[in-house]
Amino acid sequence: MKNNQRPTLRFCKFSEDWEQRKVITFSEETFGGGTPKTSVKEYWDGNIPWIQSSDLKEHNVAEVVVKKKITENGLKNSATKLIPGNSIAIVTRVGVGKIALMQFEYSTSQDFLSLSNLKVDEWFGVYSLYNQLQRELNNVQGTSIKGITKNELLDKEINIPVSLEEQNNIGKYFKQLDEIIILQQQELDALKQTKQGFLQKMFPKEGETVPELRFPEFVEDWKVETLNNVANYRRGSFPQPYGNKEWYDKEHGMPFVQVVDVDKNLKLVDNTKQKISKLAQPKSVYVEAGRVVVTLQGSIGRVAITQYPSYVDRTLLIFENYKFPVDTFYFAYSIQLLFNREKTKAPGGTIKTITKEALSSFPIFLPNIEEQIQIGKFLKQLDDVIALQEQELDALKQTKQAFLQKMFV
Repeated sequence: MKNNQRPTLRFCKFSEDWEQRKVITFSEETFGGGTPKTSVKEYWDGNIPWIQSSDLKEHNVAEVVVKKKITENGLKNSATKLIPGNSIAIVTRVGVGKIALMQFEYSTSQDFLSLSNLKVDEWFGVYSLYNQLQRELNNVQGTSIKGITKNELLDKEINIPVSLEEQNNIGKYFKQLDEIIILQQQELDALKQTKQGFLQKMFPKEGETVPELRFPEFVEDWKVETLNNVANYRRGSFPQPYGNKEWYDKEHGMPFVQVVDVDKNLKLVDNTKQKISKLAQPKSVYVEAGRVVVTLQGSIGRVAITQYPSYVDRTLLIFENYKFPVDTFYFAYSIQLLFNREKTKAPGGTIKTITKEALSSFPIFLPNIEEQIQIGKFLKQLDDVIALQEQELDALKQTKQAFLQKMFV
């Protein structure tokens, strides 16, 4: 059935109308999945990739991280099937919206439907399905989608170009764009790992008084003081109950900093989620720009230096002033490192709670102020590079989304 529609943006040599086709026409075969009994060891640790929803990445149709493999016996004694390579795997239950082009033989859990022996260009097929599913998910934001049936999926209608060459050009374009995004993400991950490495090496290890790595002009031992001997600090505050509308004023209120507003790279978000009203301000804590804050509830240990005057919630700790000469950036990175180290000791790598007593006894390493400034400046420059890389990555992702909207009908 012709839908007589054309995309807003297309390769110049193509001008024909696109056709509306059901997903069932995309392939000659479809496969479901299943799970071999986990209690039977002979079914597992074989050579056949067996994928779950968690093996697929959001918004990435090319990368699949296979965590489990099954044996021939596992394949024969379960509902899972051996699916040929160059098939499209679509999550239909937990994780609806995830989709990948599988370039090797595989099997799946029961959470998948796979399209095999494709009758459309493979990359066009996977991107057109991804785009359709994302559109539908965006239209029902705030609603939980628990799954989609095989018949519902195969009955969906998608506009596609009749020309296989146009399909190929579109699929190839988005594949190349995703490859650039993946490379950019890898570079960003490497930068973050580099920063963590410097954090570990530019501060002394527990029980030591000099770091493994330092600027050559500095040779003295560092002082070690407990946090309560280094800084004066207090929690923020907010009048109760939180739900009282009188406490908020989006139009004329001041920024109100909560855990959700502590962003990456020692910064607050540009615009806080809530603005505090004049009525509530006397019952909160005012913080001027340039103060170090750290989250104490929810996602514990996130650190920022306030970029603007604001009022701060009780879920954050505010460092008001210092009893020693202290560089603000050096101190912020010190606190960040301390919480990172605490997380490695905590079960599951998550700090669930922290007492004031435990916080007060945190050890703070103090080199002379000149060395503090050098360390703070170096790590801030590294964070600035990371922030720039994140901006470039976000711009690429936005570009991809814009082209998906314009190059598909």
